[in-house]
Amino acid sequence: MKNWGNLTKEERAEYMQFQMSRRFSWRDSRLPDDSSYCGCCGEPTISSGWCSGCSSRFTELIRKLEV
Repeated sequence: MKNWGNLTKEERAEYMQFQMSRRFSWRDSRLPDDSSYCGCCGEPTISSGWCSGCSSRFTELIRKLEV
């Protein structure tokens, strides 16, 4: 069960932004073959899906919600 009271107003907005973002990345011919754009923030990343920063932050918010 989620406890929304554990998040600040800004964190709740950030959490919802993560929820509404793409869960996948997209490619562009301007990037190397092993790179794509983060599905959340749009920054180039060397993986698919979200970049490590977005993934870490989302995990942090989830943990804070479930305490």
